[in-house]
Order: sequence, then structure tokens, then C-alpha cells
Amino acid sequence: MNRIALFVFGFLAIFASRALAAGEIGYVEDFHGVASGYRVIREGQEIALKLCLPLQNGDRIEAAGDDGRVVLRLIGRPDPVVWLKADGQTPIAAELTRAGFWSNFLDWTVASISPLDEEKRAQVLTNIRNDGNQEFAMPLFKAPQTIAAGKRTIAFGWLKPSQVVEVSILLKSGKKIISKAKGSGGLWVSPELDLKAGNYRVEVAAGGAKAEGKIIAVDPSKLPAIPEDLRIETIPEPMRRTAQALWLAAQGKGEYRMEALMMLASAKRSPSEKLLLEALIAGKPFNLPE
Repeated sequence: MNRIALFVFGFLAIFASRALAAGEIGYVEDFHGVASGYRVIREGQEIALKLCLPLQNGDRIEAAGDDGRVVLRLIGRPDPVVWLKADGQTPIAAELTRAGFWSNFLDWTVASISPLDEEKRAQVLTNIRNDGNQEFAMPLFKAPQTIAAGKRTIAFGWLKPSQVVEVSILLKSGKKIISKAKGSGGLWVSPELDLKAGNYRVEVAAGGAKAEGKIIAVDPSKLPAIPEDLRIETIPEPMRRTAQALWLAAQGKGEYRMEALMMLASAKRSPSEKLLLEALIAGKPFNLPE
């Protein structure tokens, strides 16, 4: 990650030469500690810091503690930018090369993700971090899950991450395409499969418990089409992926939650993607904005 002081656009030089275009230029990807230890200053007004907070040209961040550290995702930057307390007087800026990427869907994404972050930080503060008293369960499979057919991996998760599981996936005929594969850490990802359209049964054994689910594989064209507002290339990739997965999870009666989860199942995930992945595994419902 690069320090904000080294930001290639040269904040102060840009401010001195011309007014920057209005619009969101990025968002808060992560921060150290609790949100109450920071504030964002925008045109003289204070804004509370939170995960995924959209940022505009000229915003400044202030931290109460010397260990203040905020990770930013800004347009035109493949890597995160790190803000430290020493950068508090430096306005955040980037050059907008097209109309801003923000939309009502992204407002809804922030409104859905930031409470998950607040809850997680509160748990960390009170050291509620283990799953020793948690029951093994797979809320994801309370309803049949519709996913895209084709050559791909599939993934799903369960509560009680410490529980090692055995996964079997069967065709309607009973023939197994996955037989007793091991999974741990609360998330299982398959090897690449040539998944034909049709119905599949999932059996997950964990100790003396067993969970079952139904997967319906369909032609990818039959999945809900992601809105254009969430496919804009200037949306930083972690936010784009989070927003698309959240939108898909909120479709219908939850039958696309597994497909949404699989959008987030890569090895490297941003804080917002991790939070959404955990929420999907836990069966948290999401509703589309009105």
C-alpha cells in the first residue's frame, strides 16, 4: 500500500491549479480501531467515519489517537492508499475522468455493510471471537440455491468454522460428482467442475451432524442481470464486487445467495467482502432498496 502523501495526482498542486470535479472519488476500505476515533471534514462539516463511506475531493480525515490509520480505495488506483494521522491536513483528491460512479445502489451497499462492521468491531472489543458455543448449521441451504452452470468452482459455508466437514455432491440419480471432500475454516471451495444444468443434492457431514441442501444449476443467462450502475468500470473492484454480490443476494427469496457468496470466495478479500461473506454464511437476509 502507498502512503497518501505519495499519491500520484499531487493533491495540493491540483488544488492550487484548478477546482476539482465534484463527485465521489473513492471510499473508506478499512480503519484501525473504532469509528468514534475519527471524523471526516467536508466543506467545514463533520461526517462520522464508517466502513465504505464515500469520499469526495477536498475531504480531510482527522484522528483522535496517534495510531490512527485509514485505508482508502480511490479511483484510478489499483492498490489501496494508507492515510496516517500525519496526513490530517492534506486534502484527499483524485481526478475524475468521467462522471462519478456513485449511485443509490452504492448508498444501499454502505447502509447494509457498515452495521455489520460496527457489530464485528464491538465483538472484537469484548473478545467475543470464538465459536466454541456455536452450533454447526448451514442457513444458506434453508432454500434451494440457483447458480450458473458451466466450468467453474462452487463454494458454500457453515456456522462454527472450527468444525471440519465432509462434503458430497450428488446428481438427481444419486451419482456423486464430489465424494467426501474435506472442508475447514467455515468455507468450502470445490475443484473446477463441469457443472451441467440440472438439480444437485449437497450432503455435509460434521461429526455426528448432517446438513443437506439443493442446488439448481441453470444457464448463466437465466440469472438476474446485474444493473449497469453496479458494472461501471471506475468503481474500485472490491466495492464493485461487494455491491454486485449484495444485490444478487437480495434478489427473489434468497435463492441466489450461494451465487453471491461465490463471487466473494476468492483467497484475498477486502473487509467489506469478508463481512458480506460471513453474513451470507450466517443466513442474514438483505432487502433491495425501494
